[in-house]
Amino acid sequence: MRRATFDIKHGNERDAGLAARSILQMKPSSAPAARIMAQLSERVGERSALDWRRKVVQLDPHSVDDALALVRCAVQFSDIPTAERTLAAVDENARNTAPYHEASALVAQFKHQDEKAETEWNEALRLSPDDKSFQLQLGTLRLRATDLERRAAGQAMLTALRSDSAERSAATRALINAGVSRKEDPRKLMELARELQAYPEATWNDRFVYLDFLHGLQDPQFSAYLTELEKTASDKASSLAALLSWMTTNNLSLLALDYSKGLPTELLRNWPVPLAMANIYVRLREWQNLEAVTAKANWGRFEFLRHAYLARALREQDKAVAAEHEWSAAVKDATSSESLVLLIQPVSEWGWENETTDLLWALSKHPEKQKDAFVALYQHYAKATDTQGLHRVLARLSELDSTNLNIQNNLAQVSLLLNANPEDARRVAADVYHKSPTNPAYMTTYAYSLLTQGNTKEALRIMSFLSEEQLRDPTISTYYGIFLAANGDEKARTYLDFGKQANLLPEEKALIDKAYASLNSRSRTR
Repeated sequence: MRRATFDIKHGNERDAGLAARSILQMKPSSAPAARIMAQLSERVGERSALDWRRKVVQLDPHSVDDALALVRCAVQFSDIPTAERTLAAVDENARNTAPYHEASALVAQFKHQDEKAETEWNEALRLSPDDKSFQLQLGTLRLRATDLERRAAGQAMLTALRSDSAERSAATRALINAGVSRKEDPRKLMELARELQAYPEATWNDRFVYLDFLHGLQDPQFSAYLTELEKTASDKASSLAALLSWMTTNNLSLLALDYSKGLPTELLRNWPVPLAMANIYVRLREWQNLEAVTAKANWGRFEFLRHAYLARALREQDKAVAAEHEWSAAVKDATSSESLVLLIQPVSEWGWENETTDLLWALSKHPEKQKDAFVALYQHYAKATDTQGLHRVLARLSELDSTNLNIQNNLAQVSLLLNANPEDARRVAADVYHKSPTNPAYMTTYAYSLLTQGNTKEALRIMSFLSEEQLRDPTISTYYGIFLAANGDEKARTYLDFGKQANLLPEEKALIDKAYASLNSRSRTR
C-alpha cells in the first residue's frame, strides 16, 4: 500500500495500478486500494472511476472525504443525480467545511446555477482562505458573468494567480478561453498563449493553442514554431500523433504527409500514430494508400478501428463485398462502451448515418453510456425529422428518468402526433402541465392534447396566458396557429407563417397544411 501511494504521488501510474490490483486480489474489500484505482481512472478519464468511488464509499460509509470525492467524480463524468444524492447524504455536522462547499459549488456550476456556485465558492474560501484552487474556480466563474464588475473581479483574481507556479497554467488557460469566447483582441490572447506554452508544466494542448493563434493570424513565426514542434514531437508517439492530427484538422494534410515521410518506420507503427496517419489519407482521399496501411497492419486492442478505416478505403473504391466484411469485423470487435465511443467518432464524421445510428443503439445497451447514447440518438432523429425514431428514443429515456418533465412532455407530444397510445399521452401531458403550469412548452403540449379531443376553446384559453413574444417562438406559434385555425380565426395565418421557421416534423407540417386548407375553405364559402 505504501508503494502504491508513493508511485501515484510521483506520477508512476503503471506501478501504482499493479500494486493496487495486487492488494485487491489479496483483499477485495481494501478501501485504500479501491481509492487508488479510482484516482488512476479519474486521471485518464475512465468512467470506471465512478464504480471505484462507489465501492470506496460502500467499504467506508462514514468517510466524509470519500463521499465528497464521489461527488467530485460524479460531476467529472456528468452523473449529477449521483452527485446530488451523495451530497444530500453527508452528515449535517460535516457540512461546515471547505471541501463540502467545494463539492456543492461544482454541482451548482454544472447545473449553470452560477449565483449558487459563487456563494459556495465564497464560503469555501472563507473557511480555507489560502486555497488557491478555490480562488481559481471562483475567478473562472466570475469571468463568465455578464455583470462587468464581477467579470473584472474574476479577471483580476486570475491575473494574480498567474504569479503562482501551481495555478498559473490553469489561470492563463481560463483567461484565454474567456477571451476567445468574447472575441477579444487575438494578438493579446496570443501573447498569453505564448507565455502559457513556455511554462515548464505546459501540455501539448497548450502548445497547440499557441500554434492555433499563429496559424489563424498568419504570424511570420508560425513556420518556425511548427518546425520546432515537429522536432520535439518525434520523441513520443502520443505527441507525434497529436501534431499530425492538428495538421490534418487545419488543412495541412499534405504537409503532415511530407513530414511523416522523414520519420522512422518503427515510430509510425507506434500507437496512436497509425490512427493519425489513417486520418491523413482520409482527408486527402488517398484510398489506395489507406487500404495499404490498414490491410495487413495490427492495431492491437484498436483492431476494430483498423477494420473500420479499411472498410472506408474499400467502400470508396467500390469494393462493396470486402468493405461490408471489414465493417462487420469492426462492429463485432467493438464490444465495450469505450470501443463503441471511439468507433462512433470517425464513422459519424464520414457521414455514415445508418452505421452511426446502429452503433449508438448498441452503445445504449451499456448502462454507463446509456444516457449519452440516447441524447445523441435524439439529436440525430430530430435533425432528420424522424418522428418514429424520436418516439423510440423518448420512450427509452422516459423509462430511465421518469421524473424529467422535459422528456415526459416531448414523449407526450410525439405520441400525440403519431396517435400512439393517445390516452396515455394526454394523461402525461396534463400531469406535466399541472406540475409546471407556466412553462410555454408544457402549456402548448397540453393545449394540443385538448385539441385532439376536440376541445379547441380550452386549448386557446390555455394559450392565452402566453405573452406575444412567447407566441412568436416558431415552435409554439406553429401550434397556436393550428388552434386558431381550428376555431376559424384568420389571425392563424400569421402564426402559421412564423411556425414554418421551426425544424418541423412531417406530422407538424401536415397539421399546418390542414390548417391552411381549413382557412382557405372558410374564405371561399363566405
